[in-house]
Amino acid sequence: MNSNIDESLKYLFEEYKRLKLKEKKQKLTIEEIETLKKLSSFLGKSNEK
Repeated sequence: MNSNIDESLKYLFEEYKRLKLKEKKQKLTIEEIETLKKLSSFLGKSNEK
C-alpha cells in the first residue's frame, strides 16, 4: 500500500512540475490552469510565476 501512495505522490509532483514549465511558456489550457491551482493548493506551493 505504501508503494501505491509513493507512486501517487510522485505522479502529482511530476504533473505539478510539467504544468509549471508549461505555464512559463504561457501555453496552459483552462483545464490545466485549474489543475495547477488545485495541485498547488494540495502540495502547499504558492502560485508564484
